[in-house]
Amino acid sequence: MKIYKIVLTDDEALFRKGLNRLLSDCESCEVLFEACDGLELLAKLKNVKNHPDIILLDMQMPNMDGVDALKELQKRYPAIKVIILTSHYNPTLILKMIELGASAFMAKNVKPDELMKTIKNVGDKGFHYDDNIIKLLRDKMQMGETRQKEIIDELTKREKEILLLICDQYTNKEIAEKLFISRRTVDGHRSKMLEKTSSKNTVGLILYAIENRIFELRFGQLSI
Repeated sequence: MKIYKIVLTDDEALFRKGLNRLLSDCESCEVLFEACDGLELLAKLKNVKNHPDIILLDMQMPNMDGVDALKELQKRYPAIKVIILTSHYNPTLILKMIELGASAFMAKNVKPDELMKTIKNVGDKGFHYDDNIIKLLRDKMQMGETRQKEIIDELTKREKEILLLICDQYTNKEIAEKLFISRRTVDGHRSKMLEKTSSKNTVGLILYAIENRIFELRFGQLSI
């Protein structure tokens, strides 16, 4: 059974402790430590040997909030996935956090089964978006925001094929099996696509595919 190593970052001690207790009852989750703000999070990450797979990060915190913390995490620890915790649904801020590299969003009043579902999807596939987030992405796409066409033309037929499978939530291992190629080959194509599209991670590749109409976005498409 896969164990997801998790860090909790929130300035509300009562909420943080309750979330810790909930995750501690889950066999597939291991909470490494807690932090009360972005500064404490970064300080503790610097001093631990084993880094987490996922960080649950509050948006509004003193000293260093979720936005600045996410920026630093992307610079220092790009492999760590970040789930944003929020009490308020702000479309503009959510789109900004997606662009910065957030893998998922979770309301603080979410039900326990939805929490576990989000953690599993982020841990296994790198992202999890519900229908509200998908609608934001679709609306953004319909506003006509696209990147240069020559970048699309630089993607090879195989890269576009792999990109579509990424959007359909296939893991690198599953893509390799489906296309009868090695996992290493898939990793190589993914790295080249990240460089060509100036994307930071899988979420960035998905946004690129949506904005440039390589992938047709449908409600529920990116949420299991």
